[in-house]
Amino acid sequence: MDREYANHLMGIYKDKILHERMKRRLGYFKRVYERDNDKRLFAELAFCICTPQTKARSGAAAIIDLYNHNLLFNGSAEKVANILIKHVRFHNMKAQNIILARKLYFPKEKFILKERINDAIQNGTMVELRNQLAKEVKGYGLKEASHFLRNIGFGQSIGILDRHIMRVMDKLGILPEGMTPKTSLTKNNYLRVEENLVEYSKREKIPMEYLDFVFWFDATNDIFK
Repeated sequence: MDREYANHLMGIYKDKILHERMKRRLGYFKRVYERDNDKRLFAELAFCICTPQTKARSGAAAIIDLYNHNLLFNGSAEKVANILIKHVRFHNMKAQNIILARKLYFPKEKFILKERINDAIQNGTMVELRNQLAKEVKGYGLKEASHFLRNIGFGQSIGILDRHIMRVMDKLGILPEGMTPKTSLTKNNYLRVEENLVEYSKREKIPMEYLDFVFWFDATNDIFK
């Protein structure tokens, strides 16, 4: 492992101003689940549908735009797509996926997303819930499902992996043997990379939910979500 680079990342984690920003964001995420209703949870779920190959701030702008036009919970795929095209790539596909998620978690005009999450938490692990979401939400993979769970306060044991994170891991020297930042993140590869990231988190004593912020700040000089 590149100790000098690891020390640099530890400096980001321990920086008082940055650490407080990360702590506030994580507190906000936790409150989303504890205090808000299903519609707020669904907005986060839809945000993570919008983020693949799109900047996080653009994905957030798309959700705000949909909400302001009263389309996030009611709009047709066509109307949703007409808003998304201003903010994200693959707007038609993502619009369809938002509609499918709405049908999945809003049957008969009653949201059941929080109920489903509560059941999963009581009967299994967060990793199992993440894997379940990746299977049943169209447009989700392990990364998007992990991102959603972190954004509602459950990022303690899962990794949000993409090429940005893998570049940092490669620079640290903690990617699994034979992998590079360009390695395709199949399910098996994702779990192998995640295992190494969890080990690094424990060794360096940087909690997983903070580690994503630390890596992202190093790569982008930004803390968002």
